[in-house]
Amino acid sequence: MKKLSIYIHIPFCTHKCSYCNFVSFCNANDRKDDYIKALCKEINFRGKEYGKYYDITSVYIGGGSPSSLKEGQVAKIMGELKNNFRLLPSAEISIELNPETITEKKLLEYKLVGINRISIGGQTMNPKILNLLGRKHSVEDTKNAVKLAKKIGFENINVDMMLALPTQKMSDVKKMAKYLVKKGIQHISPYSLILEPSTPLYKMVLNKKVSLPSEDDSVEMYNYVFKFLTKKGYSRYEVSNFSLPDYESVHNLNYWNMGEYLAFGLAGHSFISNTRLANTENLDEYLKEISKDNIPVISKEKVSLAMRKDETLMLALRTKEGLDIKEFDAKFNCHLMTDKKKEIEFLTIHNFISVKRGFLRVNDNAFYVLNSIITKLV
Repeated sequence: MKKLSIYIHIPFCTHKCSYCNFVSFCNANDRKDDYIKALCKEINFRGKEYGKYYDITSVYIGGGSPSSLKEGQVAKIMGELKNNFRLLPSAEISIELNPETITEKKLLEYKLVGINRISIGGQTMNPKILNLLGRKHSVEDTKNAVKLAKKIGFENINVDMMLALPTQKMSDVKKMAKYLVKKGIQHISPYSLILEPSTPLYKMVLNKKVSLPSEDDSVEMYNYVFKFLTKKGYSRYEVSNFSLPDYESVHNLNYWNMGEYLAFGLAGHSFISNTRLANTENLDEYLKEISKDNIPVISKEKVSLAMRKDETLMLALRTKEGLDIKEFDAKFNCHLMTDKKKEIEFLTIHNFISVKRGFLRVNDNAFYVLNSIITKLV
């Protein structure tokens, strides 16, 4: 059987963060029931189309904030999934949680319906920066979320931490990294802030109401996290993902290995049968199309061989393992080391990349210029 990952988008939050440009809505409790009903119908439609052809290796429930749903709604989604798709016994099933919406009762519900991995959006342990980001949780909420998750018996926990934030200092980064390691968090996702033009935080920076750390300081923060977590036994298996042994995210790895995935819900983006599918981002349109028994896809794009070649190289270079040259050449009928000889020699001489045991990978000291390296090679 072919393998497939599933993503489910929950577009509801308690509050819109100042840096967020995802498709999500606040204060929309009256629409949650209709959305879950429509989402389950979409899962049923897709199950009839794909369910018998694939084994499901991972499920990721993201948002928005899935933990802002009412008790019982996540269980309903999981029930619909199990009725329409074959989830492998070993399937990794993740859910994103915002600390302020986590309760012991919800965590117990998630555990009982088969969710075995949780991802907590902690971001930072500096209360002033949390407020600046528009986060509604406190530092104590994050600590309580970790405590409750362990109490319920979750043994695969991720916590997000953000770098290069306004007013952030190295001491803030060290404090959070040390806390997560002390608590034995199995997976840590440190990623740098990306300012999106449509967000309030972008306007605040533009109008000089707040300032961001310098590029050098941002690189120093990331390098500290890399060195500290590596020393503590974590492996950077992708540029923004560190894990203890055997806790790499199956779902994430499927994306980076150009595996197939189906996405359900508002703004869901799928990749299946070499085709990209995008659901509508308009909530009213989504509900309307589902009510008419239509799948709310607004665009389809066949991914050409050339596009798959570039994306395979780009995604592989984000990972610790790197690109399997022999496999890449065979898959795309090319000779990478010859075709890009000049570029590879330049990058190797300057210690940006290395070629060992048939793999081309980015060196640990060069991940901060990863985009430039990829640009030279695609």
